[in-house]
Order: sequence, then structure tokens, then C-alpha cells
Amino acid sequence: MLVLAFVFILATGPLLSTVAAQSPEHVILARKYAPEWRFHSKETFFPSSVEFFLENVVLLDQSKKVVQEKPTAQGLSNPSEQGEGLYLTTNIDSGRNGWLQGYKPSTHPSPVCAFVSPKDNGVTDIYYWLFTPFNSAKDVPLAGRIGDHVGDWERMMVRTVDGVATHVDYHAHANTASTIPWEFAPKFDGGRRPIGYIAQGSHGIWEVVGAHNYVHGRVLGQNINLDDITDDGGIHWDTRDSIVALQYPGTYGGNLSWLNFKGKWGNEGFTNCWWFVIYPNCKLSDGPFGPYRDDMAGGLSQVIGKPSLSETSSFTFYLSGANDPDNTDFVGLQQICESTVNREISKIVGTARRSNKVTITLAACPFGSHITSYTIGVCPFEDDWSSCVFPISHRPIRAYGNHGLQDAASIAVVDLDTWNWSNVVRAPPKRPIAPAHHR
Repeated sequence: MLVLAFVFILATGPLLSTVAAQSPEHVILARKYAPEWRFHSKETFFPSSVEFFLENVVLLDQSKKVVQEKPTAQGLSNPSEQGEGLYLTTNIDSGRNGWLQGYKPSTHPSPVCAFVSPKDNGVTDIYYWLFTPFNSAKDVPLAGRIGDHVGDWERMMVRTVDGVATHVDYHAHANTASTIPWEFAPKFDGGRRPIGYIAQGSHGIWEVVGAHNYVHGRVLGQNINLDDITDDGGIHWDTRDSIVALQYPGTYGGNLSWLNFKGKWGNEGFTNCWWFVIYPNCKLSDGPFGPYRDDMAGGLSQVIGKPSLSETSSFTFYLSGANDPDNTDFVGLQQICESTVNREISKIVGTARRSNKVTITLAACPFGSHITSYTIGVCPFEDDWSSCVFPISHRPIRAYGNHGLQDAASIAVVDLDTWNWSNVVRAPPKRPIAPAHHR
């Protein structure tokens, strides 16, 4: 049996200089696409600066021992391991109606960190981070309130290619995200910059107003839903004059030393609620990690393609030349299809000779199915798809036609986020050579 273990990760191109200073071109780019954030009309908890937040917290270890009183922006990363395993903590009850409400940005705008991350194929991604001192919980039947936490970091990302915006990536609550082609993203400033709608209390950033479900389950016969609510009736904050452009990746010093902090930006959460084994958040959850995160080296949350009217799909993607598996001349692509009736999964495979830029054409999804994701793998033989080995992870796909998001059985994709071969244990063998006949 052919055995191969490997993992694919997104390549980030050559490692950039590890200094925080940003080039003038990147500062201009970050300001060029700075978003307008629209808060809910009933929002109570607004942004603040990091410095204001730190004046009101203490740094504790897991035994509740005080490590620093009122840590400073410069000193926050000084503890051992840059604060890993530590918590920035406060008395929530005394602060809920006071400093935890932050400042309304209409009268007291706070700095907005904008990490500018150059990547392969002309891509530069700009990550705009919203910081608020407090995240307000959701009311859930049978459980009460779920998800209060001190400190709240949320973000949206604008993708540019050769300096021109092509997509907007909206994020809410860690794993909830949606990628929108630039032409479909809501915009202001004469259509030049994007809008993000900030959910009431929890500050997830969404592309439209309304209710957005991000957790759905069923417990004891009851539906358990967590929804973000956005509207257009609150404060509209143009962030351009608040932008602090930062290089990613980078290391930071001085008044930006807090970016190196690896601890939690809030109190340690509870684990004693009865539903914790089902959904690991009680009334109080752990504070989040800070904005300097590894996933900013990655790509779009979803790959965007255009529905095709033909009976074939076309995928163009890029491969890094680093760490290629030995003895693999061919690359395979697996298109994942899902039935719209019973959600049955089917997979369609195509192959091509490996190069830095690969295009593979393969059959459309079966009738009544649509494309949900794709992945690539290694194939020892071009004409034997059964020998290809694919990773478990896939890149989600969204199809946008002339009228917006739609299901598609066939698609045309150009994925600029480079695939990088990594962690190869053993490469597949070449085709066995038949033994010579002896006379």
C-alpha cells in the first residue's frame, strides 16, 4: 500500500525584514482602503486605545498571582515567554458601567492597527483590527448568558493585487468569516473604501445588516443559537485618520512592545457550566489573544471563483518550489461537491505535470450538486488517479456570478495563495519497473 504523510500550508514568500517601520507605499495603501465601521444603534461597549485598557488591568498568572500591576505598553512583553499563559485581568462588575465601555469613536477615536502583509503573486493583504475593552454576552435559552469576556480583538482584511483591491475578508469570532469580491462589498467614500458592520456587544464584523448565526446546536430538544446583530443606525466611524500601519511579519519595540505579548487580553474564563462539554464557553470566557497572529500569513477565508456555463471546472493555482516531495512529477486536484438534496459528498480528481503555476481542468459536479472546496495532492502517475494522496484540509470555495453569491456545479478559479509542500514523511514511489526476462 502506498503510504504518504504530508501537510499543505500557505506560503508567505520570502521572510520580510523584521522591523516594525512601514514603507511609505504601505502606509499609503493602508490608508487608501481604510474601512468605515458602522456600530449598532444600541451599542454600549466601544473601542479604546491599548494604553487606556492597560491602565485598568493587572497581569495575573494561572495561580492568580500578580505579575504586573498596571502593565505598560512598553513592559507588557517583559515577563518570561513574553507573557504566555498569563491573563490581563480586571473586576468586571465594577468596570461594566464605566471604563469597560470604552469611548465613542465619533468623539474619541482610538488607534486602529493595520498590518500590511506582502505575499506572492502581487498580493498584499491589509488586516484592520478593532479593539474594544469588553465583549458582551449573548442570552441563550436554558443556559442564560454566554460569552462575556474582557478584551475583544476583531478584524477585517482587504486584499490587494498589484496595489488594487480585489476582495474583502470579514471576520467574526475566530472561525466565522466570509470573503466578498471587491465589486460586491459595501462601500462608501464614492465607492473607494469598504464598510464593515459591527455586531452589537460582540463586535463581529459583517458585510451586511441583520442577524448572523455563528453557532447552531440542539440541546435537550431546544435549539441553541448564537447570533450577531448588526444595523446601520449607530455611529459611522471612518478609520482612515486612526490608522497605525504596521509591517507583517515583524518584531516591535518601544510603545509597540505590547504586540509581542503572547498572553490573554482578558480574565480567565469559567469552565463549570453544564454545557461546557458541548460548547466550551460559559458566562465568562477567556480573553482573546492579541492581534499579532500566525494566520495573517495565510490567505483568503474562501477562494472566490466564477460559475462556469461549461461542463468543466478550471483551477489555476501556484506551487512553492520549496520542500517538494521527492519523485513526484504530477500534482492532483480534488474538487469537492455536495448534493443540494441530501448533502452527499462526491469528489472529482484531475492531474497535471507539476510546475510553479498549474492549471487543471476537470469535470463538473454531478447534477444536483455544487462545489464547496478543493485541495491539491501528490500523484506518482498522471493516468492513475487512485494513486494520488490528498491532505485532509481543503480550501473553501464561493462562487460569485454577475448577480452575487450562488451555487455552482462548475467554476473557474484563479487562486493566488501559493500552496507550499511541507512536512513530507515519505514520497510516493515511481511506477514500478517490470523485471527483465531471462533467456
